[in-house]
Amino acid sequence: MARRVGMRGRTDFGVTARWGRRIARCRGIEVSSTGIVLHGTELVQASPLWVWLELELPERLRPMLALARPVWSFGDQQALKFVRLADADRLSLAEHVDLLSHRGMPLH
Repeated sequence: MARRVGMRGRTDFGVTARWGRRIARCRGIEVSSTGIVLHGTELVQASPLWVWLELELPERLRPMLALARPVWSFGDQQALKFVRLADADRLSLAEHVDLLSHRGMPLH
């Protein structure tokens, strides 16, 4: 049984994933304050245990830094749960989801 804590919003913004010495450019396609779904084949194929993410939200000037761990993958999509994320950045993600709902985007 899946357990969700917060609302997820469909979105599209750039994400840089780093694990070890490898770097992959991905797209964030769904986001919540607790995790993200990424679209990018290189990250899915590597399946690292921990990933540092730089989230480039359109509302922010500088990227947010988060430590995440993979939860599931399907095709070229991978869901990650945030393990370490500043409270202010978590609030920014919640505000991003709220802005999506005001723009008429469906929430899950």
